[in-house]
Amino acid sequence: MTLSYREAITQLLSLADFERKSRAGEPPDFHLKRIERLLDHIGNPHIGQKYVHVAGTNGKGSTSAMIAGALAASGHKTGLFTSPSIHRITERIRINGQSVSERDFARLVERLWPAVEQVTADGDIGVVSVFELETAMAFYHFAEEKTDVSVIEVGLGGRLDSTNIVTPLVSVITPISLDHVAVLGDTIEKIAAEKAGIVKPGVPVVSSPQEPVAMAVIRSAAETAGSELIKSHETVTILNSTDRGLDGIELELGIDGRSLDMHVRLLGAHQVDNARTAVAALQQLANIGVSVESDAIGAGIAGVEWPARNQLVTRRPTPVFVDGAHNAASALALRKTVEHLFPERQGIILILGTVRGHDPAAVARELAPLGPRIVVTESRHPKTLPGFELADVLSECKITVNVKTASTRNALEEARVLAVDGDLILATGSLFVAAEIIEIEHGIEPELYPDIKLPTRPSVTSPSRPN
Repeated sequence: MTLSYREAITQLLSLADFERKSRAGEPPDFHLKRIERLLDHIGNPHIGQKYVHVAGTNGKGSTSAMIAGALAASGHKTGLFTSPSIHRITERIRINGQSVSERDFARLVERLWPAVEQVTADGDIGVVSVFELETAMAFYHFAEEKTDVSVIEVGLGGRLDSTNIVTPLVSVITPISLDHVAVLGDTIEKIAAEKAGIVKPGVPVVSSPQEPVAMAVIRSAAETAGSELIKSHETVTILNSTDRGLDGIELELGIDGRSLDMHVRLLGAHQVDNARTAVAALQQLANIGVSVESDAIGAGIAGVEWPARNQLVTRRPTPVFVDGAHNAASALALRKTVEHLFPERQGIILILGTVRGHDPAAVARELAPLGPRIVVTESRHPKTLPGFELADVLSECKITVNVKTASTRNALEEARVLAVDGDLILATGSLFVAAEIIEIEHGIEPELYPDIKLPTRPSVTSPSRPN
């Protein structure tokens, strides 16, 4: 039987995930044994492939996209695996910027499903998670398509993330801050230790600027592994920077006595550091024999579009700006971006919605200097924090909520009622809220997903590794 795209999504999402276990009071089941077993059942397609592995709290998606864009512009067939997706689940697996087709997505689920059932039948390491299967699908697809190099973004943490099965050419760690503290730890040091878990023996690791305690952890991990540590801000210098406001930044970067010109279209000063980190990683790839052309770096980075991250969705009559800021560090970066890009704004209407496991009060506190009127909401995502609960959390922290809503559409309608001439509507707290605002404003048909339980199926023969 051949699965349709919708059937494949339903089958994929039928799998248990760690967050549901956590909400049910069970301990998160993090380890690499299950992904190792799953990949073994499908012939270990990840072995023999070339990878760049990217971890971090903030900016890892943008940095991954920049690295992949530059590699593709240099003539390499380049895979990119990221999460979460914004509008369609196929966005998570890309080659040269193109999402996997619906047909191939369904085919991958169907082809790998016998291996998923075999892991369950083994009976000793639990049930494959959604993200584990997506990871295996990406590796299998990249092997099938014979990509030259693939950029793999960590899903959560690093040390025990299912992507940490690869041995990359280069490891990359973007800025680390407090996030997912219930799983990763409640200090920067603990979280850095999880992120630095991607460091592999002898593999160079490129780091973005970090808090001193985080850099100390990364340095220690690199020394223990015998890996060279490259600090992007020391390796790549800014020779010239021209601010183009809502059109991005023109950059001239210096590395190894050469200058690189590029246009960073992604908004926010933090994207300059992401670009420097991407360039430093690309330089390391060049050092080990991966051809990366200077002109291609600029072209590849200039071509990167990363929706729902500091995106101006609507200009008139009231501007609508969205971002996925979900922790204190990303909210601070967002505040600085808003202050810089909209200096003549009259006021801010803040649409805030989060998912469980994050700290909405930390986001609200960082945005408080903007003096926003707050509309709380909730996205369609099953992990969303209900609007009334979010309002209670903010109220307990002495943060005033002006309006409570139960959908992003209602939140946007209420924000427009509150707005006067010169105001800015700012939607943030999660990528899911940002994505829904974009869909509403741009008329994008949403991809709706079922919330279903794990079915019981008999085991069948597993697929072999792609040739």
